[in-house]
Amino acid sequence: MEPTRIDPEAVEWESWPESPFIDETKLRWKLLFSAPKTPTAEMSMGLAEIAPGGELPRHRHAPGEIYHGVSGEGEVEIEGRTYTLSPGRSLFIPSNVWHRTAAMGSEPLRFLFLFPTSALDDVHYDFGEG
Repeated sequence: MEPTRIDPEAVEWESWPESPFIDETKLRWKLLFSAPKTPTAEMSMGLAEIAPGGELPRHRHAPGEIYHGVSGEGEVEIEGRTYTLSPGRSLFIPSNVWHRTAAMGSEPLRFLFLFPTSALDDVHYDFGEG
């Protein structure tokens, strides 16, 4: 496999397919490394953005995840404990734990997310009650 370079500015924003959920979360993302879009093995990464007042609701998934703050301010609640996410701060979210992410303040929260999967499609989100 050859190294791959991605220019995030050239990647299109994506969002959930259901309109009410988009309005609720105010979330969009760019898949920077994710099969089959990029020649990626064992890892996937994207740039997420949550607009002010938006929130990725409480959920869990089998693979662990890493967040790295890029801009804006946010808070991530993991199993009832709240952590600040801001530029330059990184956060590890263990496998199968309930967590939610909210934008705080007047500007969008942007953060990188990383999964130990070849594709984001390999991550199955559970929004049920735990």
